[in-house]
Amino acid sequence: MYNKGDWSGLIMAYKALYRTYRPQSFEDLAGQDHVKKTLQNAIKEGKIAHAYLFAGPRGTGKTTVAKIFAKAINCNGDHVPCNQCDSCKAITAGEHPDVIEIDAASNNGVDEVRDLIDKVKYAPISAKYKVYIIDEVHMMSPGAFNALLKTLEEPPAHIVFILATTEPHKILPTIISRCQRFDFKRVEDQDIEQRLTYVLQSENKHFEPEALEIIAQLADGGMRDALSILEQCLAFNDDLTVANINQVYGLLSIQDKIKFIKLLLNKDMKAVLESLDTMMSASIDMKRLTFDLIDILKDIIIYKNTQSVDVLFVLRQSHLDSIIPYILVDEAFDMIQIFIEASEHYNQSTNAHTYFELAVLKICNHIKEDHKIQNEEVIQPINTQNKPVIDDQEVINTQPVESALHSHSYEKLDIEEVMSESVQPVQVQETIKQPVVEEIIEDNIEEPQEDDHEENIDHIEVSFDDILNILVQAKRIVLNDIQDRWQVISKYRYNLNTAKFATMLCDGKPVAAGENAFILTFKHLPDVNNVNYSDNYHLLKQFLKEVLGQEFDFIAVLEDDWPQMRNKFIELNRSGQLPKPQAIILHHIKEYQEPKPQLTDAQKLAIEMFGKDIVEIEE
Repeated sequence: MYNKGDWSGLIMAYKALYRTYRPQSFEDLAGQDHVKKTLQNAIKEGKIAHAYLFAGPRGTGKTTVAKIFAKAINCNGDHVPCNQCDSCKAITAGEHPDVIEIDAASNNGVDEVRDLIDKVKYAPISAKYKVYIIDEVHMMSPGAFNALLKTLEEPPAHIVFILATTEPHKILPTIISRCQRFDFKRVEDQDIEQRLTYVLQSENKHFEPEALEIIAQLADGGMRDALSILEQCLAFNDDLTVANINQVYGLLSIQDKIKFIKLLLNKDMKAVLESLDTMMSASIDMKRLTFDLIDILKDIIIYKNTQSVDVLFVLRQSHLDSIIPYILVDEAFDMIQIFIEASEHYNQSTNAHTYFELAVLKICNHIKEDHKIQNEEVIQPINTQNKPVIDDQEVINTQPVESALHSHSYEKLDIEEVMSESVQPVQVQETIKQPVVEEIIEDNIEEPQEDDHEENIDHIEVSFDDILNILVQAKRIVLNDIQDRWQVISKYRYNLNTAKFATMLCDGKPVAAGENAFILTFKHLPDVNNVNYSDNYHLLKQFLKEVLGQEFDFIAVLEDDWPQMRNKFIELNRSGQLPKPQAIILHHIKEYQEPKPQLTDAQKLAIEMFGKDIVEIEE
């Protein structure tokens, strides 16, 4: 049992992490390489200025660098700062008579500055330079700035002023012009993680590397903030884990955020509302959650367009695999816009939860019904107690909208590499049954006039040479773009003008594509023939131009025949017998002819009586 003196001793003995591990040399400093190099070169060459201005966000090392610089220019050791000589030790302890720290927030008047100026003229007691470190200098009054200005204009040779501020725009331009200005940047997450690793290893603490990433994100470029967050988390639990950080700061894991996005895509409003209630009970920070969701959606858009994980901010490949197949770029943009609109109200309201709730309800109503994720079981609401509620092996009967031909390269498609794999074609949610498709086709497609060369819609042969010509020009980036846009086709089924075309195409799966043409697979032969039928083909081509944003030629093949075609192409590629790319010509497609209008009996009679030149028929 401790007595009062014992407890007092314990309290006085503890030192905050940011103070304990404050860098004592330039080498220990996290980030700010441009500042370190410039100051070290100045010290080495003996070019010490009389005034410096350190500007930058809080916790980025301004005061720390000022103290290190003060030690370096007054150090008596061989390597500056040595932290071993009497001068260095005194400055570190804050006891050196020639290094004076002033807090301008509380000493910002004219009288305080005049008192400082009176002391400036005296020579240093034991050091080479007398250093004045003025923190939060922007808090000084205009009168105090003017009083300091004269000294900065004609300083004694032994004086060095170091002004530190987070708001340089509030400092008089005449003051700034007389200082060497150093702008401190936010510390990179990597540098923060590296420094935290050193601290934790020094403290013999167990930690998860992912936890350091979260702390770096929470710190927002501030090293001091990062150490304070670390200290708070270690006070909660000696083991630094992602779960503990999420619990202390009311955060959701990335997996939970992705699951929440899936709930929104699924339009499962009940599960969404239940998740919101759970978040409220767990005191989840809705403001931070909003911006975290925006970051995730932003990464999704970036990945969809670049296919590169290296340029992403928060998501990893494992995260991408669980969300990318189920969301369109347009949907991600719409979500971001709605969340941004909600965030604009946060500062004007004491209850951010209400605006966040309205935002997610709006998103649920905004997601198109035909792209809703279909689950055999209702996706459970998010659990904030770090217990997985949605199993990683979620049962989703809609396959990801990604083809096996999808790859992470912008280079020309390496068919041998890709086609050697088992092709998993794009699967679209089951929609209208085949009899309906046949009915629509029968009602809307004119019967071709009898002709000796009439095309048999039940048996349309396509040339493998045409298929081969498309494959040798195939590119991954083009295929990826078509696959991404293809999902939108089913939405056109609800428009009377486009329902016929959308119904004919929505079950197709793009499996290879070049800049001018692509290949589709269908499960059933009637679907293949309908698409390859000349009279249908030209109309479908115009429809796809609207959907895909450019004009493409295309060939439909039977899904069961595709592996054989693929293997044949691989053999030709291996033997070096592939043909050179040629202009796209589909030999099974007849030249497009403008359809002749069907005349009524009255129109025919009028033409017979008055002639074609006189009779004008309005459509």
